[in-house]
Amino acid sequence: MPAGAHRRRRRAHRELVDRAALAAGARVQAPSHLRLYVGVGVAVLVLIGYLLLAAQVTQTSYELARLQNRQAELISEQAQLRLAAADAHTPAQVEHDAAAAGMVRQPAAGYPVYQPVAINLDAPTGEGPTDSQPRWEQAVASLLGTVTGTREVLASDR
Repeated sequence: MPAGAHRRRRRAHRELVDRAALAAGARVQAPSHLRLYVGVGVAVLVLIGYLLLAAQVTQTSYELARLQNRQAELISEQAQLRLAAADAHTPAQVEHDAAAAGMVRQPAAGYPVYQPVAINLDAPTGEGPTDSQPRWEQAVASLLGTVTGTREVLASDR
C-alpha cells in the first residue's frame, strides 16, 4: 500500500470523526434548547393553573357574597313576618276582624259570686282527708258529677 493511500484513509477517517463530533455537539445543544422549551411549557401550565384557581376563588367569593345578601334579606323578611303575626293577635286587631266578620261582643252576664273556701284551717296537718262521707257515696257523686257536669252532686249538709 502506498503511503498516500494511507494518508487519504486517515484524512477520510478524520473527516468522519469531525462530522461525528459536530453531530454530537449538535445533539448536546439540542437538549439545552429542549430543556428551555420544557421549562417554559411547565411555567405556562403553572400560570394557567393559577389563573383557573384564581377564577374559581373569585367565583366562589361572589357566590358567598350573594348568599350572604340573600340571608340578610330573609332575616329581614322573617322579622317583618313576626311583626305582622304579633300585630294580627293584638286585641284591637281581633276586635276589628270580628267586626268585619259580623260578630258582636255580648255584654258580660254578670260577675261570679264569692263563695267561701271549704278548707279547715284549724285541722292538724299530716292527717288524711277530713271528708266523712263513705267511699261509695263519693264514687256515686263523682260518677254523677261526670255525667251531669255539676260539681257537687249529693252534697250533704254535715
